[in-house]
Amino acid sequence: MAMLIQYTPEGAGIKLVLAKQRITIGRDSGNDISIDDDLVSKLHAVLEAVPVTDGEGRVEYYLQDQDSTNHTYVNDERIRLRKLQNGDMIRIGMNNFRFVDEDEGNLGETAKLRKTWIPGVFVKKK
Repeated sequence: MAMLIQYTPEGAGIKLVLAKQRITIGRDSGNDISIDDDLVSKLHAVLEAVPVTDGEGRVEYYLQDQDSTNHTYVNDERIRLRKLQNGDMIRIGMNNFRFVDEDEGNLGETAKLRKTWIPGVFVKKK
């Protein structure tokens, strides 16, 4: 299971499970992850699970900046598009997240993705 762990100033971690194929992150309340921070753009970044074409049901996670004003950083490096690795630190505005992929991209038998006839839409295999 992949997740983002948001670190608060007190050091506590808030776990945000990545249960969708495409997660929007930004200041607007319509985003999947809404961040109340003036340094965060309305639509700041998108995190997407992309199926690997190896036939094993694995996915890779990509984070893409959406031309935000204050940019998106992974491991203190400004990014436009970046394939995430387990343990990467993501900074959006004044917010820090650790990307955790406990299964290293393996969704397991119950969570394999399959493409539907609708462009860009994936569902879990049963």
